Amino acid sequence: MDTLALRSPPPPLGVLREDGSLDAARGATVSEDLAVALYEHMVVARALDERVAALHREGTVPQHASAVGEEAMIVGAAAAMNDEDWIFPTSREVAAALWRGMPLSAYAYHALGTEHDAGKGRSSPDAPSWKAARVASVSPLAGTHIPHAVGLAWAARMHAADVAALVFFGEEAMRCADFHTGLNFAGVARAPVVAVCRTASSAASQQTAGRGIAIRSMGYGLACARVDGGDVVAVLGVVREARRRAAAGLGGTLVEAIVDSTLDRGSGAGSDPIARMRRQVEARGLWSDDRERHLRSEVGADVERAFASAAAAKPTLETLFDHVYADLPWHLKEQRGT
Repeated sequence: MDTLALRSPPPPLGVLREDGSLDAARGATVSEDLAVALYEHMVVARALDERVAALHREGTVPQHASAVGEEAMIVGAAAAMNDEDWIFPTSREVAAALWRGMPLSAYAYHALGTEHDAGKGRSSPDAPSWKAARVASVSPLAGTHIPHAVGLAWAARMHAADVAALVFFGEEAMRCADFHTGLNFAGVARAPVVAVCRTASSAASQQTAGRGIAIRSMGYGLACARVDGGDVVAVLGVVREARRRAAAGLGGTLVEAIVDSTLDRGSGAGSDPIARMRRQVEARGLWSDDRERHLRSEVGADVERAFASAAAAKPTLETLFDHVYADLPWHLKEQRGT
């Protein structure tokens, strides 16, 4: 086998051209309604991220993992899955839950740790779980949710259910045993899992001596793909194909999504995934400056309204004693009484 070929992975797949058109030679298609929905959700994700980042700088939110520049990867992958599928996010993929229907207010309540948050402010402020839409909870540790996603996918296969799992993680997960054991088991069990690894375009070589991450799929018996993580249409197509393979009983896929994690929207607008998708909807006659202004105004108002409501819904002190003990000890009962 040519070892040089193994060290030289193919360039990431991209289908959006500079003028906003799609590369028909790559079989890229997306309906008008879906194209607009993808763009609008990416705009919402960016506005929400920027608002929470501002709250983090103020000290209102204790921690925040920004996903600026990663909106195409997150929204495109979530949109490619079926409603019955489960999503296992990291702290960055709030937009996946929004695509599944989680209200902005639910995230605002969670980020500010209010009385309406299911965790009553006890969990990490990023990426709340949303069980109604099959979005699992987030672990603060890298890669630990990969075996969970594989286990769910394996269970679905054993029950002959048309259910797959989409799991997101970063390249740092490769340093963890859960990455290797989880994906190895996915290959052995032919579990219907789509594993999307977020790889920074300038940092992949810092995590592995090999060239890229998708190539590791060979050792696990998984299919692989490399995709331009800033191209939402390409991500949608790659994950759709991975989901199709999983449903056909052909096993899982490791997708390496190359993203620009150092996006400078002032000088690098050409690499901004939102700007790239806007050119696509404009090229198809689906968008205008007036519609853009309306969307930005509406989204900004929705985000501000959600956080204003959350700021006024702080948990009461009595909740400090809830959901900790099945039977509250006597000394805590005394404290609660005072």
